[in-house]
Amino acid sequence: MNREQQLAEAFVGLTDTLADDIDPVMLMERLARHCVEIIGSDAVGIMMATSRGDLRTMAVTDERTGFLELLELQAGEGPCLECYRKGVPVASPDLEEQSDRWPEWAPLARRFGFRSAHALPLRVNQQTIGSVNLLLETPGGLADGDLGLAQALADVAALALIHWSAEPTRPTEIHTRVQVSIAAKATVDMATGMVAEFGDLTSIEALSALHVYAARHNGRLIDTARALVRRTLRAEEVLAGSR
Repeated sequence: MNREQQLAEAFVGLTDTLADDIDPVMLMERLARHCVEIIGSDAVGIMMATSRGDLRTMAVTDERTGFLELLELQAGEGPCLECYRKGVPVASPDLEEQSDRWPEWAPLARRFGFRSAHALPLRVNQQTIGSVNLLLETPGGLADGDLGLAQALADVAALALIHWSAEPTRPTEIHTRVQVSIAAKATVDMATGMVAEFGDLTSIEALSALHVYAARHNGRLIDTARALVRRTLRAEEVLAGSR
């Protein structure tokens, strides 16, 4: 299996929150495993924030990482904590140079055989809910492209985590969600027709106007469409607001 196939399966596996064997711990373990097998990290640790803002370890790929995550929490320093606090990626291409930055964590990481580290935010809608620690046994760190893929996997896993439900989804619920989607599409089609007729536009142009209007008003496309169909929003307002 090539890397593209691995990535495709990884994204599908992380988003399949309806599967019977999926739970939050499993999602984080899958994310950690993908970061090793696909991204090329030698070890991975994942932390998530409690309601009080404290971090807790959710997944590690080996015992070394487990010890490092524990020390990070006890010492209050390290890439995962720094990443979570700042909400941005943290990079250390050479841990030999991080003794001042992380005086307790960096020496132990080197003792365990790691030479570089990255930490990526685990986030949903720009809100950081944890961080992913990528540890490597060679200096230099990961390439930007690999980090981008790792961040994408982390973002998908975080989103899936938010939508996970402790109650198994019944077949009738799946059917209902499908019907709601179909009904939403019918509403958008109706609104598109209204805008197209009023503005003498093609359906593609009218739909684009709906998208632009919704985006500029920080709303959802379906909400804009419903407002048009219910006559609480006029087609001329949509056209004026999309120009």
